[in-house]
Amino acid sequence: MAPNPASINLGMYVRRLREERGLSNRKLAAMADVDSTWLSRLEHGVYHSPDPHLLAQVAEALNVTTADMLTVAGYPATDELPTLRPYLRAKYALPDEAVAELQTYFDFINARYPKEGGNHDQDRSHRKAA
Repeated sequence: MAPNPASINLGMYVRRLREERGLSNRKLAAMADVDSTWLSRLEHGVYHSPDPHLLAQVAEALNVTTADMLTVAGYPATDELPTLRPYLRAKYALPDEAVAELQTYFDFINARYPKEGGNHDQDRSHRKAA
């Protein structure tokens, strides 16, 4: 069975995060308490619907939200919203450079508009820094 786009995106996402953190496949597998062969297959896009519980363990080991990991994997949204980067990758399959540009622009716009009922002092400090 050929890998589907969500499987390939998920594999690239996990591998990129693992490499950014300087982790080997075996080290991440140990940290996440998953089998290193399973993790390797995940990174190669073999699994069409990987176990969400194992993905949550990998997300925790990589210090990303479970919602981000599940969004990239193509699972339905949870109560927790994903952050912008995984959403853009999953929804639009954008290259890393485009996602980084959009994230920078979003951070700029988000700092300009305080959240309703939120911490306006924190929002103002972000606005001044931008």
